Amino acid sequence: MKFDDFMKEIGENTIEAETIRQIARMVSDIVKRRKVLGLTQDEVAKKAGLTQAQVARLENSSQIPRVDTLIKVAIALGLSMRLNEMDEQAIAGNQVVHA
Repeated sequence: MKFDDFMKEIGENTIEAETIRQIARMVSDIVKRRKVLGLTQDEVAKKAGLTQAQVARLENSSQIPRVDTLIKVAIALGLSMRLNEMDEQAIAGNQVVHA
C-alpha cells in the first residue's frame, strides 16, 4: 500500500496520522544526517549497537520503529531527540482525533 493511500485510509486528521508524519520526519532527519556524515548503515548500526538490517528497516520505513531504536541511532549520529510544544497555528491546523 502506498503511503498516501494509507494516510487516506486512517484519516488525515487523526492522532495516528500525525504520529506517522512525525516519525517520518524523524527518520528523514536521521537519514540526512547519516549521509552528511558519510556513514554507511553498517557503521551506524555498529555505533548504535544494532544490526545493519535494523537500520535499513528504520530508514526504509518498512515498520514503525521502536522509540529506543530511534534514540540509539540518533545518539550514534550525534543527534538528540527533544519534545517541543506545537505552536498554536499547528495545533489549530491539526485538530487530531482518534480514528
